[in-house]
Amino acid sequence: MNITKVIFFFLISLGIMSFSLAQDMDTRLQKNKKFLYKVSFNGIPSGYIEWEYLGKEVILDNKEAYVLQVSSDTKILKLLNLASKEQVFLDSQTHLPLWVKRDIVFFGKKELIEEIYNQTKGYVTIKKSNSKTEEDILYQKKPLHNILELLYFFPLGVELKSNKWMSFNLPNQKVQIKLIGERKVVSGENTLSAYFLIGRGAKRFSLWLDKDNRLPLRMEIILPVGKVIILRTENN
Repeated sequence: MNITKVIFFFLISLGIMSFSLAQDMDTRLQKNKKFLYKVSFNGIPSGYIEWEYLGKEVILDNKEAYVLQVSSDTKILKLLNLASKEQVFLDSQTHLPLWVKRDIVFFGKKELIEEIYNQTKGYVTIKKSNSKTEEDILYQKKPLHNILELLYFFPLGVELKSNKWMSFNLPNQKVQIKLIGERKVVSGENTLSAYFLIGRGAKRFSLWLDKDNRLPLRMEIILPVGKVIILRTENN
């Protein structure tokens, strides 16, 4: 996988199943419905990512879903020029993805992508506006996850055990994540104690999670040409 594809994967696709301990979204977020992250590459400011909870909506087969939106505007040298707005619809009971809508402008080229998750049968239907095929169907072991859900909405109900790998199935790959321990991280004007996890999939990454709500405070992706850092700066 070339460098452009690696960065593209993490930044446009920057949750795991919450099992029986799923917490109501409003309770988990309290008054914080929006989070802003700054992106840097090798210490050079390179754009932003905004995470926002839009509320509940009834979708597909009359299912109630939580709606999360991730917007980004990122430029990294000549490797990446990306603007996107992506919405992830999570089952309000399981917190698993049901539907994903992506509006992406990649190096000036606009594309609309839709992903429909069939959690019962274990496959994802993908439709792309610029694709020659009407739709693609990817099969994977259940339950199915989405990378935005996985990184931006880590569940409270998953037990974290030090140095024990956990495996999760994305439409086109498997991702493994494990807890290393606790570390301090700066978020805005505050220094917080966070869970520090490492992950591996298409590329290796690190993740710092707020201990109270397990939402991401910091992410890092190590590339052959340098380091991408995604750092939460404030919330509203």
